Parts: sequence; structure tokens; C-alpha cells
Amino acid sequence: MKKLFKLSILSLAFLLTACIFNTAKLSFDPIPYEMKVPKEIAGKLTLEPMTGDWVKQIAQAGVTAAFMIVYQAEDETKHGFAGIYYMPEDKFDAAANPNEPPMFGTEVSRKDGYVLAVQGPQDSIFEPFTPDGKNITTLYDELYKKSSYVKSS
Repeated sequence: MKKLFKLSILSLAFLLTACIFNTAKLSFDPIPYEMKVPKEIAGKLTLEPMTGDWVKQIAQAGVTAAFMIVYQAEDETKHGFAGIYYMPEDKFDAAANPNEPPMFGTEVSRKDGYVLAVQGPQDSIFEPFTPDGKNITTLYDELYKKSSYVKSS
């Protein structure tokens, strides 16, 4: 019984180590946060500034910084994956309307008077059984987990 217990503890330790060291951090600089993503996917991700009329709207709403996470597929095409928004918490709260989808996505962190919010895809970008589909599913699973975000200095 003790051998089985020791084996279980060693297996758990190995699994946790593999999970911890199998991630990379995607910096949201100048937003003081990083997102933990699987290492094998991190190289496919870039941050790009938001563009168009939406930039004017989010600035008027009090958003301090906003980016788009872009995913590069196996065929080298780029696809917008998620919006990242950082703003004073009073501006985020004021934008909330219970009768509409959230304007700036889902809150994933609230610290020091600011909110970090994310807004991901509403539907699958790729067929789920393809390598890109599996990557996007993995990213989507991480996107809304508060534990995926680390406040940086």
C-alpha cells in the first residue's frame, strides 16, 4: 500500500511539473498582464492593435489599452482569435448592460482599480479535428480561466 501511495505521489508530481513547464507567457505589454499558453501554441500567437471605428468607440468608453490576439494557422494565414481590454473598473462596470452581450467581453481579473477582460470567438474558426482546430480549442479553454492570467510588474 505504501508503494502504491509513493507511486501515486511521484506520478502526480511529474504531471504537475509537466503542466507547469509546458507553458509560455504571452505578454500584453503595456497592459501589466501575461497569459499562460501552451508552449507548442505560443509561437503561433501575436498581439496586434485594434483598428477601425472600434478604436474610437473603445477610447470614448474609457478603455486604456486594447489588443487582438492573432493566431497563425498551419497554412500561414492569420486569424483574429480574441480581444483583450484593459480599463478602469468604473468604466467596465458602466458599460455593462444586462440586456446585451458584454461590450468588452468577460472579466478575467480585477486589481488595483482596473479590469482585464477578454472576448473570444463565438464559433469555431477551424474544423475541430484539424491541428489548428485542436489548438484553437485549447486556447479557448484557457481564454476564460482566471488562472491563465498573471499580473506582471
